[in-house]
Amino acid sequence: MPGMGLGIGLGLSSNNRSVTATTLSELSHELLLPLELLQVTGSIEDGAVIKVLAYPWRRIFEQIEKNPDLLFEFSNSPRAFEEFIAGAYEKAGFDKVVLTPASGDLGRDVIAEKHGFGTVRILDQCKAFSKGRKVSANDVRAMMGTLFRDTNATNAVVTTTSEFAPGVYKEWANNIGHELTLRNGTELLDWLK
Repeated sequence: MPGMGLGIGLGLSSNNRSVTATTLSELSHELLLPLELLQVTGSIEDGAVIKVLAYPWRRIFEQIEKNPDLLFEFSNSPRAFEEFIAGAYEKAGFDKVVLTPASGDLGRDVIAEKHGFGTVRILDQCKAFSKGRKVSANDVRAMMGTLFRDTNATNAVVTTTSEFAPGVYKEWANNIGHELTLRNGTELLDWLK
């Protein structure tokens, strides 16, 4: 499996014709996703160890930076969102980033580790929701249960394209900033920058 590309399952064109620069500019209102965003460098029990392909990842980010509403396009392909977030951790300097299987992920979509004086191990649950759909309190509770089950994990993150339901921030106020990060669409854009 090392060296194998991991495609995000979406092409640049819905009718499989070649895409030209003119076509790309005509389609600028939609998020254009490359056929391959990540490279699998290994496999472990938790999933695929990845490296991001910098240019395709950067192009997606640039599109979202110009039009933040494009984040909601990921609701059509939640796996593509998981791959994009996995790539963001690798771009942020994490030593080892694992993309968990699409099913049977035990409540974790991305596992990111940074080694040094101490090891930081982040478990991220990615929620690619459409505009107006909110991440529920039960989703956050489930993520915290996942954190407590993984004795090596230091932090839980719930990343969404959308927002969190009312009351979520209040319920988890004692944990936010310590072992829990709630990253809504706006905070996601700030983190990506």
